[in-house]
Amino acid sequence: MELEKTHIMRKSTKNLGLAATFLVSLVIMGAGCAKTGSNLTTTPVSYLTLINEAIYASSLDVFLNDTLATAPAGIPPGSFSSSYGTIRPGNYTLKFAVVGSDSIVSQLPASAFDTLNFYTVLLYNLPGGGAVQSVKIQDNFSTISATLANYRFFNLSPNYPQVDFYIGTTVAQPNRGTADNATSTLYNSFTAVSPGSVNLIVKKAGTDSVIASAANVALIGGNAYTIFLGGIINSTSTPLQINVLQASY
Repeated sequence: MELEKTHIMRKSTKNLGLAATFLVSLVIMGAGCAKTGSNLTTTPVSYLTLINEAIYASSLDVFLNDTLATAPAGIPPGSFSSSYGTIRPGNYTLKFAVVGSDSIVSQLPASAFDTLNFYTVLLYNLPGGGAVQSVKIQDNFSTISATLANYRFFNLSPNYPQVDFYIGTTVAQPNRGTADNATSTLYNSFTAVSPGSVNLIVKKAGTDSVIASAANVALIGGNAYTIFLGGIINSTSTPLQINVLQASY
């Protein structure tokens, strides 16, 4: 498994963004590899990452079953893990509560987190605001290209229920709805594209109205990227922007 992972993602030497609050806590709950002399002991782990685009909510605590998995400050809206953290494999109910309280705003029923599998959890608001929504995705790297770059795109902005996603001047994915990947799971798969430095653009569907853009983004062959539109209009703390996450652990 280690050899397979090195083809699809880099091993992270640091964690950014949410790592200080979320992933560090998960790593404490999980276990890595301990090497003593010539003996190697490995404890099974599951890999988990989280994107919090529930922009209309306050900071949130995450519970695995009834165990708090985040630092006291919680996870602010608009934040995300920069790499996968580890947890012990098992069945978990994921609960999301207003930070420092027992007020549950969303919950995912008990499901399996299997050994050496990768999972992404999304928190989001649907257009018009309302309740915090959540979904668990099992990330499948088994079919991605070892020579081309691989990407998937999520629209996680509640302000734009339909967008067109461009790579350069080409419409790569038209008419993407807010969190449509929660129900159309095909959107959670990775698509292969030619590697290189590209401009990423999100436009209001069917128009030339640019919502957000990111210039000179490096998409490297053999790597997997989650690209998502996040944020809301006229916000300084959670502005509309394109985020690019290279899969790493």
